[in-house]
Amino acid sequence: LFFVLGLPQQVLFFVMFPMVLAVAFVNMLVTGAVYFPAKRYLTVKGVLSDEEAVVSDHSDYVLIPSQDGQVSIEHLTYQYGRSSKKALDDVTLNINRGDFLIITGPSGCGKTTLSMALSGGIPHFYGGKMSGMVFIDGNAITQTSIADLSLHVGMVLADYDTQLVTMTVGEEVAFAMENRGYDAETIQRRTKEVLTQVHLDGLENRSIQDMSGGQRQRLAIASVLATEPSLLILDEPTSSLDPEGTEELYAIIGKLNRENKVTVVVIDDNLSASIPYANRMAVLVDGKLAYEGAVEEAMDYMYDMNTYPEALPALYTMQRRLKEKGINLGKVLKTPEEVVAALQNKEATCSN
Repeated sequence: LFFVLGLPQQVLFFVMFPMVLAVAFVNMLVTGAVYFPAKRYLTVKGVLSDEEAVVSDHSDYVLIPSQDGQVSIEHLTYQYGRSSKKALDDVTLNINRGDFLIITGPSGCGKTTLSMALSGGIPHFYGGKMSGMVFIDGNAITQTSIADLSLHVGMVLADYDTQLVTMTVGEEVAFAMENRGYDAETIQRRTKEVLTQVHLDGLENRSIQDMSGGQRQRLAIASVLATEPSLLILDEPTSSLDPEGTEELYAIIGKLNRENKVTVVVIDDNLSASIPYANRMAVLVDGKLAYEGAVEEAMDYMYDMNTYPEALPALYTMQRRLKEKGINLGKVLKTPEEVVAALQNKEATCSN
């Protein structure tokens, strides 16, 4: 401005420079006055990270799980970086090898967050604040990369289409194996095996775009199974399936669990379809583990405590109401045919 306007030097030294210095001095005072209160406020709101929090992969420590099991979740508390609310609050859960575990609970209770912790997405991808620990096969997730965790853990997302990255069925199943350096013979053999397991055999050359939603979901499962994970996690696996597709999918997963000894963790609200194959259930409420145990005991808890009762199978609810009226059918029956047979047997017994 001085050169463009051709101002005298007196204006530069006695007017312009003092004005610049005065503005800088005022800015220094104002910034100093508002910086710390603003930083504290934004940190509390989750907009800024807390610099006092320890960010570490714990590489300097020897971490050992306090529980036996394929998965040990120990006092896990987690908060997303931009949230002031805990998504998980002091969750402790043990998953044994060969379990078929259902994790259920109301919307927003932390089910998906817990599944992300099991796969390593938390804390490696999402960041945030985490205390407690998750151990997979004895290894702490903070000391294990997502790539290494994927050798043991296979996860199918609720939005399974985002996991499909190739053009054809055969290419999709082979993709993960190629990335891990499998030889051509093994890739061909495993592709055929997993497609048979999910009832997609013979469709190797089918375009993924020409497949139904249920077929694409089974393909996502097949691509995960190709690398032979010992732990399979499925987040809302039946959200886009019709009843027939849901039954077929759970029959496949149940068979993998029984025959291939794959540990299964299902995040689902469709309990009527998944319960026949599960041996354990965990109920989350507001980020806390409200109950964990055998399936029938967990359903009893949900019914008695009125905790997410809308997720309970209609058959179970009917049997509990019959029991309240003095008609006890014994153990929980899982099919309409079993209920009809039990009622007929009850009627015949009363007649005699």
